[in-house]
Amino acid sequence: MWYLIAVPAGLYILFILLEESVYYFWNRYVYGPKERKARRLRSIILGMAFIIQLHLLEIRRKHTHKVSSGKQSA
Repeated sequence: MWYLIAVPAGLYILFILLEESVYYFWNRYVYGPKERKARRLRSIILGMAFIIQLHLLEIRRKHTHKVSSGKQSA
């Protein structure tokens, strides 16, 4: 009995995925890839990675400073 609901629902979802993929690839063919968006997203990701790297270096520097100052006072 459950397959009377699952099969049409599955076919409907498959149809929606097929339709959306055709729409997506047709727009890419007609208008070309969104290079500017991809470049902008890439620069944002690289900027965030750079900030995270700086933050991690600052944490390591503080940690080594605490460890080295702790050894000197002991």
